[in-house]
Amino acid sequence: MAGEEVSKDDGLGRAWIGVGVPILGLIFIVIMLAIAMLAGFAREQDHGFADTTQRLVAGSTESRRQAMANVARDYAHWNDAFQSISVAWDRAWIEGNMYTSNADGMLVFRPEGVVRYAWFSEEYQGEAGDVQNAAVIAARSIPDLRRLASAPPEAGAVVHTTARVDGKLVIIGVAAISPEESVPGSPPATDYLAVIDVVEAGRLLEVGRALGLEELGFIPGAVAASEDEVHHVVADATGRALGALRWRHAHPGQAAFSRQIWPVIFGLLCIGALAILLARLLVTHQMRVVSEARAALDSSQAKSEFLTRVSHELRTPLNAVIGYAEMIQEDAASAESRADAGRIVAAARHLGHLLNDILDQSRLDSGRVKLNCEVLPVAGVAAEVQGLLAASARSAGVHIVTTTSPLADFIYADHVRLRQCLLNIIGNAIKFSPKGATVTVRTRTEDRGGRKMVVFDVADTGIGIAKSEIGNIFRPFGQANAGIGRTFGGAGLGLSISRDLAREMGGDISVVSELGEGSTFSLAIPAPMSGALRAA
Repeated sequence: MAGEEVSKDDGLGRAWIGVGVPILGLIFIVIMLAIAMLAGFAREQDHGFADTTQRLVAGSTESRRQAMANVARDYAHWNDAFQSISVAWDRAWIEGNMYTSNADGMLVFRPEGVVRYAWFSEEYQGEAGDVQNAAVIAARSIPDLRRLASAPPEAGAVVHTTARVDGKLVIIGVAAISPEESVPGSPPATDYLAVIDVVEAGRLLEVGRALGLEELGFIPGAVAASEDEVHHVVADATGRALGALRWRHAHPGQAAFSRQIWPVIFGLLCIGALAILLARLLVTHQMRVVSEARAALDSSQAKSEFLTRVSHELRTPLNAVIGYAEMIQEDAASAESRADAGRIVAAARHLGHLLNDILDQSRLDSGRVKLNCEVLPVAGVAAEVQGLLAASARSAGVHIVTTTSPLADFIYADHVRLRQCLLNIIGNAIKFSPKGATVTVRTRTEDRGGRKMVVFDVADTGIGIAKSEIGNIFRPFGQANAGIGRTFGGAGLGLSISRDLAREMGGDISVVSELGEGSTFSLAIPAPMSGALRAA
């Protein structure tokens, strides 16, 4: 007897190990796949940050260059300036007029590089010589500089270039000094005006803060690539690189990855632990049944058959865990075991929904959601969603009443994404409604900005939302308050994703609610244009 008990215990241990190890392996595979997918989205977000900030910095730099060019145009295309500089040299007039608060310096020079007049603000009097020389060299190197002298004044011929002085970036606008309008017989322009802006490091830091960039600065010369920095090359009018504007890479994708991956891993580990514990209970029960029935099968055969069945069901990582738990739920004899299996299935499906929501939210932030819009019947979509939610409504003791307007007959939307939006909104109404309540779904038409819209109004008599908390419910991972998550559960992604999808389809989601009085969510989707309706 003692030997049989030891053999039975050994067989039980081997059976439990044989079931637990594959489950642990599957959980490990699911974790690796989740990490790989989220890491891929994190890299895409990081690349998107670099591209977007490079465009911002390039646009800001071009705006400052254009500003200097505009100042040069305003001063150079001035009758008095032409008469007092190119026609006859009047130094008193020049000293009284050739200065500006919009730039750090102004130069009047000839094409051969002779500077006839130079003005610099008090801040740059000490380094005026270096700035002047660099500005003249950069201006003279502009391709077809002499073309500016022959261009009609009304054409506003003006160019801009850049230089560097003592590690600082210098932006220069250049224009030929000419009369405001073409005058027959006027002598050609022989003088040029250069308007200079010296970009100090402190000003770059201020621009960086305004653009949301850390440590924005100018680095002269060649710049080595770095994962922690983003660069925008700065070149003069000839295309020669002078240096680069450099700022710190925020790595938003990596930050989001570190926040999202741990809840996923923790959830998978919990499911794996529950699956192993329940498997052990079922193996023990099965061996006892075999022993009591005096069956001819020994423990190794039972283990082999059990593992074969498990291997057949576990085809893909997360779906395999769900399928195995459902099989256990069907085969279990005790109500307690069936309840435990149900918890595994519910937890795994909840995790699957959470993964899908996280992936949907990531696709929406980087702009990667692809829609397949088509003409859809409103009544058919409403009936389909009502049928999908009928079981959960019955379980919650809530009635769904759908009323469609004959005027709201067709919409132009992505079928799958529209259904996802309606399932989220109506599902929330069911969840937050008391037992015996009625959730009403009505359709109507509305004109917004000259476009006909079909509006789905979903009204409930649930707990409602305070006006001060309405803004929270459309934020990713946001809920009306902390108590909602503890009481009703949910990750706070459904409404955020639904509003983003609605806007991608050309519509929107709005809400009217009173605390304790219920809520009405309105999903507006564009009606098809006449051409799309005929094509359908």
